[in-house]
Amino acid sequence: MAAEALRISQPAMTYLINQLEADLGIRLVVRGTTGTALTTIGDLFAKRTERCLQKIAEAVENLLGEGISLRRRQAVVSRIGGTQYNAILALWHEGDGASASRSLGVSQQSLLRPIRELEKLLSIKLVRSLGGRVLFTDAGRELARHLVLAGQEIGSALEEIGRGPTGARNLRIGALVLSPRLILTEALDEALRSTPRQTVEIVEGAYEDLVLRLRDGSIDVIFGALRAPPPFSDLVEAPLQKDPYIVVCRRGHPLARLKRIKAKDLEKFDFIFPTEGLRREVLDALVQRWKLSPLSQVYSNWLPTVVAMVRSSDRLAVLSRWHIESDESADLQALDTLPVPHAPRYVGLTSRASWLPTPFQQHFMDVLTKVVRARAS
Repeated sequence: MAAEALRISQPAMTYLINQLEADLGIRLVVRGTTGTALTTIGDLFAKRTERCLQKIAEAVENLLGEGISLRRRQAVVSRIGGTQYNAILALWHEGDGASASRSLGVSQQSLLRPIRELEKLLSIKLVRSLGGRVLFTDAGRELARHLVLAGQEIGSALEEIGRGPTGARNLRIGALVLSPRLILTEALDEALRSTPRQTVEIVEGAYEDLVLRLRDGSIDVIFGALRAPPPFSDLVEAPLQKDPYIVVCRRGHPLARLKRIKAKDLEKFDFIFPTEGLRREVLDALVQRWKLSPLSQVYSNWLPTVVAMVRSSDRLAVLSRWHIESDESADLQALDTLPVPHAPRYVGLTSRASWLPTPFQQHFMDVLTKVVRARAS
């Protein structure tokens, strides 16, 4: 039946399976008098392979439109072979045709030939020349992004059956600037303690950068403040705990002794302003509400600088409550008598809607949820 679906003979199907089993060094099927059935590992591999093909099909559908017939879509998907895949991925990772061809050890003409064949099949331009460089068009970049995500399904399959490449990152986390780092490290320590062979990569950055890396598969999940809703429809958010913004000062600050803070009290002290982002919007609203000066001596989005300057001066800043309650900000305290008006803010996880975590990735998220709940209580 599988051979019929692929339009190949049964002997050819048997040969392909035998070859795959030999390459992986593992049994994927069991053969008996009643037929052939998948092993448990074979079933895992088959599900990931099906997801890989589905993502390639979705990539084609996105390019050609939802009105494309199933037959036409299948015809295009079947023509995206290893040569096209390798050429597109090389161009994706290297950024231009010359670098991509060098990475594959072929001429630029050889690199572009399978991509041009795909352009002809799709009737869509995938690459363009600009200033002597060969680059993706918007359509080509979107196709490449989907193919990267499709290929990661096979990477996850190899990991799940114990055949992943040595040194591969089993989990890649994007950590936002104000994410509660101690909670993240506590969850990672516990998750890795029970799975010593797993490796994790943590990438810190601004939301605008990390969300693009999440969509193109460079990271698996973002930990930190949620946007509610996320800026792209292919992303989903899972809230873990409320984490409101607060005004902070050093311990022993003159304002910390006041039971009630008035506008004239705030006029004596300078705020450290973020250069952009949600904290800047919140602080701008606070300044407007209290009719304070919108000017500042210090503008910075770099959190270590903000914390250090608040610690060593009478300056004020807007940070999140969980950040203040962590050890790295032990010398700071919140001005709880000074309300900060803003929309509810949650810390949580942002991931691709189509993402299917591996067992280790799911284990980490379960541990993180447990740690957050324990801290919150």
